[in-house]
Amino acid sequence: MQFANDLNKELSLIVTELNEEASKLTINKETDYRVLALRGLSNYTHILFDRLIANQNAPIEHIAISARNLFECYLLIAYVIDEPSRAKEFISQKAFEELEINEGFLSLTTKTTSETSIKMIEARMDYIKKLMKSAELTPSRHWSVSHLAVQTNNKIEYDAFFKLYSKYVHPSSWIVNSHDYEYNNPVFKSIFFSQGQIFTNRIVKLIYKYQGK
Repeated sequence: MQFANDLNKELSLIVTELNEEASKLTINKETDYRVLALRGLSNYTHILFDRLIANQNAPIEHIAISARNLFECYLLIAYVIDEPSRAKEFISQKAFEELEINEGFLSLTTKTTSETSIKMIEARMDYIKKLMKSAELTPSRHWSVSHLAVQTNNKIEYDAFFKLYSKYVHPSSWIVNSHDYEYNNPVFKSIFFSQGQIFTNRIVKLIYKYQGK
């Protein structure tokens, strides 16, 4: 547990440093998409890891989701650090995804939906499109985990663990038709917890290397 606590402290330091770096960029009216992407990813890594170590007695599905997402954060960080242009594409995905979300809301409107609500959503979509154009952000869909794994030389690990994670993040037959002692066993739970720590440790090392430490 001491190792996990030390990792959490290092993550806190990384998040603080990247937030400060991003703030300086804002003050100087500069844009570094890699800093912005790494700030967001390190912050979410910290949230996930804190959740992982604080809920060791939670249902195995919860631990599996945290470990799975820490794996994806590790892949994203490795992918973004390797090529700066990917950071801008990653930031662009937020705008594209928000447009998708709002399009989904609009598709659910009915005759009873208030005109004000519809106009608010449409205005938000127009704002996003204008912002994307002014910042020269290219619409981009999110990268699949399999793509990230191949591009970052983590295909073997993806093949070994991702199928295991996937059984726990949706109502798979393994979850639905198994006895509790079959799927909610301490061995699998320990694997998820250990993998979460491994990926978090790799993230810390990657960002320290990026920062020249």
